[in-house]
Amino acid sequence: MWYWWLVGVVTSVVGLSSPGYRLPDALVPSHYLLDIITHLDSPDFYFTGKVWIKVQCTKPTNTIILHSNKLNISEEEVTVKEVVNDEDAVSVAVVQQRYVPENEFYLIKVDQSLKPGRDYVIHIAYWGLLTEGLAGYYRSSYFDKQANATKWMAVTQFQSTDARRAFPCFDEPAMKARFTINLGRRQQLKTASNMRIIKTEPIEGMKGWVWDRYEDTVPMSTYLVAFLVSDLEYRVSDRLANNVTFRIWARKDAIDQVEFAREIGPKILEYYEQYFDVKYPLPKQDMAAIPDFSAGAMENWGLITYRETVLLFDKHSSSSVNRHSIASVIAHELAHQWFGNLVTMTWWTDLWLNEGFATYVAAIGVEHEFPEWNSLESTNLDNTMLVFGLDALKSSHPVSTKIGNPSEIGQIFDTISYKKGAALLRMMNLFLGEATFRKGVSNYLKEHRFNNAEQDDLWSSLTEQGHKDNTLDQEVTIKEIMDTWTLQTGYPLVTVIRDYENGTARVTQRYLQIQPDKKEAQNESCWWVPLSYTSQAEPRFNITRPNTWLNCADNRSITIQGLPSRDHWVIFNINGAGVYRVQYDDRNWELITKTLNSEHYRSIGAMNRAHLVMNALDSAWRGDMEYPAAMAIVSYLKREKEFLPWKAGLSCLNNIDRMLRRTPVYGDFKRFVGDLVAPAFGQFGKITDVPKKFEDVKHHVAITNWACKYNIGGCRQQAQKVFDKWMNHNDPEHNNPIPSDMKSIIYCNAVRQGGEDVWNYMWQRYKNSNVGNEKNTILNALGCSRDVWILNRYLDWSIDENSGIRKQDSLTVFSSVIRQEVGFYVGRDFLQERVKEILKL
Repeated sequence: MWYWWLVGVVTSVVGLSSPGYRLPDALVPSHYLLDIITHLDSPDFYFTGKVWIKVQCTKPTNTIILHSNKLNISEEEVTVKEVVNDEDAVSVAVVQQRYVPENEFYLIKVDQSLKPGRDYVIHIAYWGLLTEGLAGYYRSSYFDKQANATKWMAVTQFQSTDARRAFPCFDEPAMKARFTINLGRRQQLKTASNMRIIKTEPIEGMKGWVWDRYEDTVPMSTYLVAFLVSDLEYRVSDRLANNVTFRIWARKDAIDQVEFAREIGPKILEYYEQYFDVKYPLPKQDMAAIPDFSAGAMENWGLITYRETVLLFDKHSSSSVNRHSIASVIAHELAHQWFGNLVTMTWWTDLWLNEGFATYVAAIGVEHEFPEWNSLESTNLDNTMLVFGLDALKSSHPVSTKIGNPSEIGQIFDTISYKKGAALLRMMNLFLGEATFRKGVSNYLKEHRFNNAEQDDLWSSLTEQGHKDNTLDQEVTIKEIMDTWTLQTGYPLVTVIRDYENGTARVTQRYLQIQPDKKEAQNESCWWVPLSYTSQAEPRFNITRPNTWLNCADNRSITIQGLPSRDHWVIFNINGAGVYRVQYDDRNWELITKTLNSEHYRSIGAMNRAHLVMNALDSAWRGDMEYPAAMAIVSYLKREKEFLPWKAGLSCLNNIDRMLRRTPVYGDFKRFVGDLVAPAFGQFGKITDVPKKFEDVKHHVAITNWACKYNIGGCRQQAQKVFDKWMNHNDPEHNNPIPSDMKSIIYCNAVRQGGEDVWNYMWQRYKNSNVGNEKNTILNALGCSRDVWILNRYLDWSIDENSGIRKQDSLTVFSSVIRQEVGFYVGRDFLQERVKEILKL
């Protein structure tokens, strides 16, 4: 009887052709009252909970379907009541209950059809385990040296579908509701959640236990609910961001490392309020450093959780890059308070609206707070390089991509959603103009605040503003342009073939894919491409608005008139404003090469110099350009003083290095790179002479990394000398002479050149360190060993829960090993032999 009822319910809910993982829309939640008591002192590590969910019925149904996963529900305590008024409710009899594991559904059948327009309250009592799986409601720990004891805490990580592991709920982003949360704890512990505590009072019948009762939240999605039970300490920011209280939480012995985050958090929040013209709607913002945390950070509304490495900064051990990374992640998560929290994508298909916006806006926030870092363009170049590499693969996917089942949701938290999404937003900003783009985005936020949206809603707001400001052709919509970028995989290769006699150029586009098969080579994909260009006759690299468009209506080809004489180059895609590569005819490449290899190379903007190097090496990689011609362009780097072109060049050369290192021509390649790097390395002086400007620091680190890799200019000897000084000191924990910005290079060099004694020395430093950034740097360096047995032991330890390596850092260990030539094969064999154990992590 039960089986046929179940089949009938599932069939009626999902239909024969609809996906079965989505909840029906017959019931819409409006409020959750959640009581959870967390038992961290029990050897079983468990929690008990009760939830009351107020829902409104929109369609007749006699079956309540919500989400639950790994919860033990007490069927005797499941009740349903119809709300008559504010004080009265009528019971509705529950006749059957069932869990459907493949959908993570909990089904409650009642004896009557629920009535549209009426409110009901569903009550469920349950319990669950605090697992070590870093998802749902889980436990984390750290060793307290002062107390000489392991301390435990419980924390949530619900994105994307794991709120259902902490309480039964309607666990989809569009089903927003208000939450009233009560957290039960031991008196000596503390709690935090999305809102402020109203009051703390004893739990009846549980001596030494108290309830922390929290304010009601604003309407929000389940994946943004968060709570924390721990003995962490916090510091309150001295600066109130428009009366928003900021608190930074950390372990007691790491609390001094919160000062940087405590300083910049309120400033960035204030800036975003002004930038978006939308106030932050909550009264407080907590940010907590969690010892065991799978993601980099999680934007829970009012309680952002972080890995320690991206929140805590130690002025003695952490590097300039660490500082920038922390600022970027904080800015990213605070941007989510608007993009993702205030306005949430309707379904995970449009995850990029969350992550692309947060990635794009984070770079702007950091640039505003630290203009002296000059990091905005570097971040934009990073995004573009990653997109160009990954989005040309067969395995890529559209920015807005359909989700087939819940297991696919995690797969789209990737470079395409984050970096390509950010690059496309930058492209829109540059072709619409800053004022139009910001106003359109602000209107989008205001119109959909506390609600959900799809990408078409964003297109509509930007189109309306673009037409109003006359920055967008009245006959064109943003949807018409941008759907070509978000609904199909990849990006175009724009080819410019000049007619030098007539001063024209034929510009075409085609889908660019690495090693396409015959079918893919005939791909008919088409993009609306904003074409900006300038010439040697009148170089203007500060104007990124498109001169014209290459669109699908023009059959992927247009002719541009009025170009300069045959002795002057033209360059397209000013400052990399568009997400596309450019290929030129041989003559134009020759003119560009001549300028780059002259004293006038700066007449071409730095960002375009970076793109020219990338495009030339990519053309050679595809076989569209001879390598000698591409290397002639790269050779200009001997003159280059700025970081961006070097960043692009070294990234591309690293790909070639990996391909050639086992071939007979590798020696020639190393000599070529050595001739490029040696002058730059010499200009920076000693390996320990770290510049003051952040951009120069990054440049110095990048050049030094290659110098030590190929042993240029005695780099390895310099690195070994300063490392030996540290290793021979009688108090290495407090006397490290290695500059923080050079640690990654010097540590790796020492481990690579040393044997077991050096490796063990660094392992001891890892175990003794109290700084997450330092521990992470050491983990990466330990994979530089060339001893196969040491690397195998290291990989074994990475999946051994008693080794001292946290589960979250297993991937760091694996990545550090396979980056090295010897380690690649060790890691490959380890993965093949131990894959079942790895999947259990």
